[in-house]
Amino acid sequence: MLHRSVRAAAFSCLFLLSCVGPPAPDAELCRDVIGRLCAQPYCVTASTRLSLPAEGCEAELEARSGCNATDFAFTSPTRAEVLSCRLPLVRESDQRSAHPSCEFVDETLRNCPNLVVFLGGTP
Repeated sequence: MLHRSVRAAAFSCLFLLSCVGPPAPDAELCRDVIGRLCAQPYCVTASTRLSLPAEGCEAELEARSGCNATDFAFTSPTRAEVLSCRLPLVRESDQRSAHPSCEFVDETLRNCPNLVVFLGGTP
């Protein structure tokens, strides 16, 4: 019985450590959020509030926000705010290619006016 408990504890530690690593740079975090908001087909709220272009959405929002620069760092909104705002966008899947539901995109834009302004939209 003790052997099973030790094995379970070792597996748990290994699993937890596999998720540990350095945080993604701010530019990557910014691009991740933009990629999720620009997923086709656009959600109506994102398209309207962020004035998303028909083509080149990611490049447009990266240019507006400045996160296309390799030395980009969040100031306003803060990194913590962006991480919090990103939560609904990854609620269903953390895969970048997954399209977040429009309900969760709406939640992000409604609850994160600083992010909307940062991306050149209207809160």
